[in-house]
Amino acid sequence: MKKFCEFLKNKRTEANLTQDQLADLMNVSLNAVQNWESGRTSIKKTRLYDLAKALKTDTVELEAVYNDDGEDFSNFPSFMYTDEQNSIISTLRLTPEQKEFMMMIKIYNSNNWDRVRNKPLDWSFGIMNALRKIPYKYTEDKGVFKLYELGIHLENFLRYVPASFCFEMIRNSPDTVFDIRTLDKIDILKWMNLCMFGESLPHTYNKNAPYYTIEAADIMKFQEITRKLDEWKYREEKEKELYRRSKSKTTVELIEDIFNDEDCTITTKLSKEGVLFKEWFIDLTNSHQIHND
Repeated sequence: MKKFCEFLKNKRTEANLTQDQLADLMNVSLNAVQNWESGRTSIKKTRLYDLAKALKTDTVELEAVYNDDGEDFSNFPSFMYTDEQNSIISTLRLTPEQKEFMMMIKIYNSNNWDRVRNKPLDWSFGIMNALRKIPYKYTEDKGVFKLYELGIHLENFLRYVPASFCFEMIRNSPDTVFDIRTLDKIDILKWMNLCMFGESLPHTYNKNAPYYTIEAADIMKFQEITRKLDEWKYREEKEKELYRRSKSKTTVELIEDIFNDEDCTITTKLSKEGVLFKEWFIDLTNSHQIHND
């Protein structure tokens, strides 16, 4: 939210308000305003009207800057996911404060042991239970409600972003916002391999070929074909496909069958999303990290 942070600071200065005065007008803590201007946390969109009123500025202008925060999402293949999935993906962010909280959980729960299976527990197992091991000073500084909020966000985040992948991505940038959509394509592809999101991208993953997807291999070598069937077989195939589609409302299809009732032919071709994925992936094929065999 860098662009919005700078805009907010400039508007507050123009309004001749201190951070403390803006906090009073917004009925929030001084720390909250400081976090908004530094980018550690972002103001809720529902509070933009109150903020515009406090700053005596135009709400429309404020919302425009808020929605266009200067981040580049051009690498992210949003066409691979449904609107509902993209809405969830937009929440997969970690502010510097949330990153710090994640590290606290890791540090103070790294020695957990599963006595039943005789092996270490995943450090992220039961985030809310792990809060009991965090030093009280940290809890006192943050406040119990803030700590609870951080815990809930991290639990939701880890449903879609494997912890090991997250640490790999953020270890060298603790002071910036982590967002799946702003990563390089190769890292986005790795996340897609690791995370089965709504079954829209079946995947395989192993340490020897970490950036391999079944779709990438199939789409790059895909050849459009047309099959002519007898009428009975054609109707059977069409009914099966219609039934399958009715059960797959949460997925994005990269390959589709086009049925022609006039001559009983079925043409298998790339869907609109398949064409876009091929274009998105093609500039990665020369990378030594991509394996299509």
